[in-house]
Amino acid sequence: MLAYLAKKLMSLPLSVHAALTTAAFVGVQLAKTWLDTSYAASGHPVDYATGQLTFNAAKIMGFYQTMSAKGTLGIYWRTQIIDFSFILGVAALGFTLGTLIARAGNPGSWTYRLGKYAAGAAIAGATFDAIENLLSFAMLWNPASIPQPLAVVYSTAAAIKFALITLAMALMLAAAISAMASLLQKLRSQQIR
Repeated sequence: MLAYLAKKLMSLPLSVHAALTTAAFVGVQLAKTWLDTSYAASGHPVDYATGQLTFNAAKIMGFYQTMSAKGTLGIYWRTQIIDFSFILGVAALGFTLGTLIARAGNPGSWTYRLGKYAAGAAIAGATFDAIENLLSFAMLWNPASIPQPLAVVYSTAAAIKFALITLAMALMLAAAISAMASLLQKLRSQQIR
C-alpha cells in the first residue's frame, strides 16, 4: 500500500508534490501549536519525552495524580486526542518529504532509496506514536491503578517511535547529501568536457 502511494505521489508534477509537502509542514506546525497549548494547560508535570519514557507505572500515576489534584486531567485526555492530529501531520510530512527527496535521484540510486526508506521510517514512527497514544488511553481509563507491564509497553512504544522518527530524519539528511553529491559530480563532469 505504501509503495503504491509513494509511486502515485512521485508521479505527480514536482510542483504539486512540493505543495503537498509544504501543506504537510504547515499542518504539523499548526497541530504542534494546538498540542503544545493543550499540553501546557493540562499541567502535566514533565515534558513529553520524560513522561513517555518513564517505564514506571508509579511515576505515571504520580503525573496523573498531579493533574487530577489541579483539576486538569480532563484537559490531558483532550490533549491525547489532539495528539492524533500531530501524529497524522508527522506521517504526512515524513512521507511527502521523503518521497520528494527521493525524486532527486534515479530509481536505484542512493538518493532514491534513502528518500523512500526515510518516508517508510516516518510512517513506522507515526504508527508507533499512535500505538503509544492508544496505550495512554488504557492508562487514563484507571489512572490510580496502572499495571507496571502496561507502563513498560507504553514507554517501549514511545522509545521505538523516537528511534524511528530520528532514523527518518537521518535518512532524509543522508538522501539530501547524496542528491547534492550527485549534482556536484554531474556539474564537475560537465566542466571537464
